Amino acid sequence: MKLVDLEMTISKKREEMIQLGMDKGLQFHETIKCSQELDRLLNEYNYVLGETKQTNPLDVYHEFLIILQKTIFNSLRIGHNSIFSFLN
Repeated sequence: MKLVDLEMTISKKREEMIQLGMDKGLQFHETIKCSQELDRLLNEYNYVLGETKQTNPLDVYHEFLIILQKTIFNSLRIGHNSIFSFLN
């Protein structure tokens, strides 16, 4: 199953479990069974995520910011002596 499909299935199963818990209680056998199915889906999701080694889009953005920060720092460091010479 693809990650997107798993995400949708997990979301639906989570909603189902919450509704069962609210309607019939947390100790009701159907609620417990639904919780176990949700656990299985989450485990499958983590497995597929690890296998595909997909990155979070925010991770890519974060890496970009780090590269940008290093580039700016290196640019400033080149002119470090001339920039801070007035302090002496």
